Amino acid sequence: MKSPGLNLTMGQTSMAAKSNSLIRRYAKLQKLHDEIMRPIKNKGRQCVHTVIAKKKYDKTFRQIVSVENEDAKFIYAQT
Repeated sequence: MKSPGLNLTMGQTSMAAKSNSLIRRYAKLQKLHDEIMRPIKNKGRQCVHTVIAKKKYDKTFRQIVSVENEDAKFIYAQT
């Protein structure tokens, strides 16, 4: 089954969508990493924003691993 206007099958279309989503997640992960690694401003105490960024970092990392695992299952199921 072909999607309209593209020369890709539906599986390839979903893979392209996942890849685009994955690129955005990697960019978000890098942004959160930069926020976590900022220098300490207030006498060695951890900022609330750093804790929140760490939680978001963990969540984003889990999402990336989940997408990567699905991609691997799809790729290796075809061979």
